Amino acid sequence: MKTDDLINVLARGVEPAERPRWAGRLAITILAGLVVAALLVAIGLGVRPDIGAARMPVMMKAMFAAFAAAVMLPLAVQLMKPGRPLGWRIGAVLVFAGVCALATIVALMGEMPERRWDAWMGGRGVIPWCVVLIPVLAAPCAALLMWLMRAFAPTRLGMTGAAIGALSGGVGAMAYAMYCPTDSVAFVTTWYAVAIAVCAALGALVGSKLLRW
Repeated sequence: MKTDDLINVLARGVEPAERPRWAGRLAITILAGLVVAALLVAIGLGVRPDIGAARMPVMMKAMFAAFAAAVMLPLAVQLMKPGRPLGWRIGAVLVFAGVCALATIVALMGEMPERRWDAWMGGRGVIPWCVVLIPVLAAPCAALLMWLMRAFAPTRLGMTGAAIGALSGGVGAMAYAMYCPTDSVAFVTTWYAVAIAVCAALGALVGSKLLRW
């Protein structure tokens, strides 16, 4: 039998490999994390009582958090499998951080000097609890994403964990917006971003252990 004939025989009846459905699984995982975070806010923290009158600021904060998650999503996807170049995805994260810093400065410059501290910190003597609460709300989404991405055998474990943590932080911040009583731009662009960075740091720490295969 000639080589060409052998190849033709072996190729008979071979069906195309099924296209991976990771995109749908990833979307469902993120949506599930958001639903769990929203339930935690509704049950544990409580939705802010004036959410009807403050729906626009709440939506703006949620959109900021969603944008942060959207910036991190391409990086997390690229890190799912080994050997893929990160390219512009790292630059997008750095640009986002720079835009947050610039927006904070511009917003504070637009405030009266005596109001700047309150606008930045959310009030005098107030701790920006979002730095603690957003990582808590992000934990369910991060756990689900860790479980999902572990199946793809990533090699850059710390970086993958950081991307998962930051993406989950954005999801958690979307839910936290329903509770957050502070609406100033400087507060959101500073402390939401810091909370997401904390999620990234925790994700890198946990991911370096849980993502091993």
